Amino acid sequence: MKQYEAIGVIETKYFAVAMEMLDQVSKTAGVEFLSSHNQLGGKLVSLVIGGSISDVSLAVDTAKQVNQTKQDQPLKNAVVITNPHPEILKYAIPSKPTKQKRSVAKNQTTRNTNTTKKQTGKTLEEEENHE
Repeated sequence: MKQYEAIGVIETKYFAVAMEMLDQVSKTAGVEFLSSHNQLGGKLVSLVIGGSISDVSLAVDTAKQVNQTKQDQPLKNAVVITNPHPEILKYAIPSKPTKQKRSVAKNQTTRNTNTTKKQTGKTLEEEENHE
């Protein structure tokens, strides 16, 4: 997993506002979008970004400036975490399945399908011929 000097967490109301903030943050600072977490059907959205300490600080300040342009002040919280521990990154960044994990999952699915077809009394070839 990639290590970042800092990560930023921006929590705001409304999905559309989160996307606007992410757009502005990405344009102003050299940060990488790491993940988002939606709660309450998109009425509460957390954005996680990573990069250098100065870039993440600039990004969080940009999110706060975007918030100032909104009438209902949707920004709930925005923090910079410097030198984040790897355990925090495991929580903040969803892990992507590797090729090997996907291959194992695909093989397991194929095995389950074959077992189901055998239980019906038909061979795999008979089943394929009827499809």
